[in-house]
Amino acid sequence: MSLSKIKMLQVSKCLIGLAVVMLQSCDVAEDTRTALCGNWESVEGKPDVLIYKEGKAYKVTVFKRSGIRHKLKPETYLLQEENGNLFINTGFRIDVSYNEATDVLTFSPNGDYVRVNPKPDHPISEQ
Repeated sequence: MSLSKIKMLQVSKCLIGLAVVMLQSCDVAEDTRTALCGNWESVEGKPDVLIYKEGKAYKVTVFKRSGIRHKLKPETYLLQEENGNLFINTGFRIDVSYNEATDVLTFSPNGDYVRVNPKPDHPISEQ
């Protein structure tokens, strides 16, 4: 089967047009990590965390107390996303999930965290 040059150009135009239409129908989802930015406090007495954006990267700083004097020692990790799943790598992979309805952040295995200063538009702040 052989196609003339003009027919090949017409088929190419149709395929490019189809690709453009398909790309326009895709919604570009907002980065879910943006909603996580802020100060978080453990409900189980674990170290507090701060999530913030630095350039294009999102970072998690964990405020641990260590040593005899229990001196505050912050440790910062990159908040990564892989196949829609959030995690930090501390030497071990710690999965991170966020429940937007309750504004609760969960680190597996460190448990649940609540926002220190809830977002103004969030129902939890009305307490």
